[in-house]
Amino acid sequence: MEFRLAKLDDAGQLLSIYKPYVEKTAITFEYEVPTIEEFQERIEKNSKIFPYIVGIEDGKIIAYAYAGRYRERKAYDWVVELSIYVDENERHHGVGKQLYRKLLELLKRLNYQRAYACITYPNYASISFHQSLGFTMLGIFEKSGYKFEQWHGIAWMDIALQESDVVEEVKGITELTKEEITEVLY
Repeated sequence: MEFRLAKLDDAGQLLSIYKPYVEKTAITFEYEVPTIEEFQERIEKNSKIFPYIVGIEDGKIIAYAYAGRYRERKAYDWVVELSIYVDENERHHGVGKQLYRKLLELLKRLNYQRAYACITYPNYASISFHQSLGFTMLGIFEKSGYKFEQWHGIAWMDIALQESDVVEEVKGITELTKEEITEVLY
């Protein structure tokens, strides 16, 4: 298994992983599968600031995870919201944990304080996955999204990324050196 930062050229493979989540599940609240151009824009916008990592096996991307802005106001700059998608044929093989651990380590090095996971509820597999990585449950918001003609709640979980309350300015992913990124991803 290898890991690297996502590239715009990966959009097709990432979209093929994401598509079944849109079409078959309420894991994402999107109703329509984005176009390849929309997906490239998402990758480009997000990758300017935050880590966006892919997991590759036998030359094929089988999973991806990224951090994104939690809220727009300045005071929220030290927290991120995470997303992870694993190819529906590759789940339960350990790639998700490896990917998330690398993402969390990069976020620590970028000086983020906390990471949040917003999980469609109920989704006990995802909640268990996050708990196994040290996330704790913050709460459940009932009837937060309507998809497939039914209401779905969302569970919020979080993990501390820093042990100290000392505030250091957050860095963008492009501020890490190639060596620093390689040290985490390889």
